Amino acid sequence: MASQLPPFPRFVFTKFEPLSLLSGFLPAILSPDWFTHSQIPPSPSSLSPLIAYPTTARTVTRQLGNMYFLAFLVGVGVLYSSSEIRVVKNYLIALWVADLGHMMITAEGLGWAGTLDVRGWNAMTWGNLGVTMFLFLTRTAYLMGLFGPDRPRVLKGTKKTE
Repeated sequence: MASQLPPFPRFVFTKFEPLSLLSGFLPAILSPDWFTHSQIPPSPSSLSPLIAYPTTARTVTRQLGNMYFLAFLVGVGVLYSSSEIRVVKNYLIALWVADLGHMMITAEGLGWAGTLDVRGWNAMTWGNLGVTMFLFLTRTAYLMGLFGPDRPRVLKGTKKTE
């Protein structure tokens, strides 16, 4: 199915996004204290050292990491195995809605000033807002047809298209 997508969204959804999901999965699993601590960039006046979080916070962080891995697996499964463009579009619509929630929750944690202070963002904030906004806008443009039409599906063993 991925071969039916126009080139730019195909690259974004089948290469860039899975790698970004793995980049969320690995630190949440391997370094949950750092991952939790990095969610909100500290202000210069309140730079705090990395602390050891309670076991419950580590467990929740690792569960979040596991959800990133699940999203990676579902994305790869849908985009590389489905031959139905409707399935892929519905998957992308679901991600579009989830992108909104992800960005709103992050913005709430940062506050208005922190959300607008792009120069003060750390790597985690760039992932949570910058990358998610890029994916959201790419999904929006694709779903609106701004990258052009999907390519027709080539039936296996023939040169026929649907």
